[in-house]
Amino acid sequence: MIRPIHIIWAALIMGIGTALFMVAYEVDAKEKELTRLHADIRRTTESMHVLRAEWSFLNDPTRLDRLATDHLGLQPIRPEQYVTVASLPARPAPLPAPSSKTEPPAPGDVPMASLPNGATTGSAQARVAGGGRVTVTPVPTIKPMLAKLTKAGGGQ
Repeated sequence: MIRPIHIIWAALIMGIGTALFMVAYEVDAKEKELTRLHADIRRTTESMHVLRAEWSFLNDPTRLDRLATDHLGLQPIRPEQYVTVASLPARPAPLPAPSSKTEPPAPGDVPMASLPNGATTGSAQARVAGGGRVTVTPVPTIKPMLAKLTKAGGGQ
């Protein structure tokens, strides 16, 4: 006859067997993950070694000197290029401050503010600080151009 204690022991044994089976599968999965991580570490380490070797090659001073000479036209520094502070020229004298006086325009000069709006030809003369004259050609404004366009387009 099967007693209840036998059923409890059988269920307990089956539960423990199932738990051990699940733990074994988890251990296998973790071992596979560990193997994959070791392979990733090995590949990363190898690529770091390759990159360090490439960096050493690219930063080789003789190679950089050859490239600078070939492509940039750089030459080594000659001893006569070195100077001392005492051999440098003195600082030039400061420029005189501009005077605050403004001269009135000469009788033949046309001030820029009095030019007609939209003047496209002709020139105006202005005085500069040194007493010389500069010829200035006015730039047309947008209003006369718009007026010409509206007349040509039918007055819209």
